[in-house]
Amino acid sequence: MPHAEDWSRRYQELTADAGRSYDRVLRRHRELLTRVADGSLDPGVVQAGVQSYMAQQAGSSTRELIEASVGLLAGLLYTEAKYREVMLDGLLSPEEPIPPPPSPESIDIANWFQTLATYGAEQSARSVARQQQLVERISSGALSVSELEDHGKSFVTAHSPKFVAEVVGLGLAFARQMQRSSAAIAEGLYDGVLGTEADAEDGANAALVMELQGFSGSTVESCVEVENTRDVPSDIECALTSFVSRETGRGVSAGVVDPARCVLTVGSTREIAVRVTLDPAVFSPGVDHFGMLRVAGAGEREMIVQIIVRANELVGSG
Repeated sequence: MPHAEDWSRRYQELTADAGRSYDRVLRRHRELLTRVADGSLDPGVVQAGVQSYMAQQAGSSTRELIEASVGLLAGLLYTEAKYREVMLDGLLSPEEPIPPPPSPESIDIANWFQTLATYGAEQSARSVARQQQLVERISSGALSVSELEDHGKSFVTAHSPKFVAEVVGLGLAFARQMQRSSAAIAEGLYDGVLGTEADAEDGANAALVMELQGFSGSTVESCVEVENTRDVPSDIECALTSFVSRETGRGVSAGVVDPARCVLTVGSTREIAVRVTLDPAVFSPGVDHFGMLRVAGAGEREMIVQIIVRANELVGSG
């Protein structure tokens, strides 16, 4: 059958990609467990990293999932309507081509399914009208049942391979998009907590760790040096996540980054300061809180700094 060889090749490529992704994720998972077990990575850092990363990815991941789903449904609707019209054009006066569905990228997420439902209703109404025209032609004797059957057989013979190929192509594209999205989320999560595999190969053992510790009520500060390793001036953007309590698992927003944005010339460096006030209402004395500093723009990869904040009780308090 035509296209079967292409389907097989695309399916094998999809399977191979999924296998490579699974191997990477499994390898990183083992690294995570090993580092927690040998004490080089604090479980609290892992917890904070996972919560922070998933919170940041929730919006884009949801959009990707809905966009892929809507894209598949829209593609199936369009393909069915398009081939139905081609078949009817051989029996009735041709009409304007079926318009393609609107792209999910051009529609607000809250209106996607409504827009798709409207498109489907429009094509359904067009189909009903065309079927009515067909019935009227048969009733008037302008078209015989045998002519209709012969045309249907000829159409299936001529167009079914291409129709099936388009439907299978939509399914494979959807599966590939889901696989890549899932892999990107998983690999991004491990990179955020462990650092990239390239960093590990270079001996840079995971992300940097910054400890901010002081008496309850005081303000603590620490700095990390950022270097522009690109061959052009770079816009540096810094983002501080919330801090997750080891004790309660709840996140609190606190601290400032100075500067939050800056421009570095080629090869130049700058210190980025993280400053946190250890408000006892926010940071319970004696309890570790975990967060992350993300620095984008300095190199090919985002720089991740894991932060541990701890407020100590004042001597003689309590």
